[in-house]
Amino acid sequence: MLPNKSMKDWGTKGIQGYVMLMLEYLRLSPSYELARKTSMGKLTAAEKKRLPKDFDLVLKTYDEYGDISTIKFADWWVQTGMGLYGSDYIKPQVRQIGRIEKDEKYEIGFSKALEQYFKTFRKHEGNGPGLILAVPLGMTKKAILKEVSNMINKAGVVVPPKAQKSKRSLTAKRLRSAPLFIGLHLLWAKAQHPDWANWRLGVAAKVSPTNTVGLDINAVKAKAKTADQRINLTVLTSRALKKAQLISENAARGRFPDSKAIPLPDYDYADIYRRMRIARPKLKKA
Repeated sequence: MLPNKSMKDWGTKGIQGYVMLMLEYLRLSPSYELARKTSMGKLTAAEKKRLPKDFDLVLKTYDEYGDISTIKFADWWVQTGMGLYGSDYIKPQVRQIGRIEKDEKYEIGFSKALEQYFKTFRKHEGNGPGLILAVPLGMTKKAILKEVSNMINKAGVVVPPKAQKSKRSLTAKRLRSAPLFIGLHLLWAKAQHPDWANWRLGVAAKVSPTNTVGLDINAVKAKAKTADQRINLTVLTSRALKKAQLISENAARGRFPDSKAIPLPDYDYADIYRRMRIARPKLKKA
């Protein structure tokens, strides 16, 4: 079964869904598989000759992510992923420590509430900077928010990006899941049907819905109406396949999602399919 947005892991809000996709791309990377074999001392003489020049980066990624060839993502996330992408503290929240009623005098219980905040919530939130404010409820909400905003600005505390809170971060600033799913499905289709023409792979992976309307993936001869579609889809699929390979290999170097141009290894799709059958014994051909 391939990952999709209906899966429980993808449904988790935040970074977890994209990390799941990264692992799927890592499973398909020839370089990452060489790193796994290296860790086990099973590299052949021929494979040693094929090691990329920057193989040290792949080994570094492997040291962090480990053997993901057969492990379920949920198990990997608990064992490894949370340590790489998680935070040691809970997410800080704005909290009410106490409330003062009209004409109320100083209450001893306020000190206890403040002490509890420092010993519990603040501690678990990482003891970051904060402001303790007196908010008079007799003012308009607009006026209150304006004054609070001014006080925050005067504090001059820079909010760090989320990526700095974890050991690992995603490479792309703008995350788009749809192209990542298409690329992954395309690599899978190629592994299952290495001899298929690119346009057939494009139909299977839904590379371009516009160019697949009316195309029969099992048709032997092209019709006059579909000849141009096949040509267009062949070009689009070729580009998408190379991009997916680049994403996979960049992932092996710890960069995801990233499709920058790097030397690509030979993609032995028969071997990839063999490995994925081990990871997913119930896999059905597309």
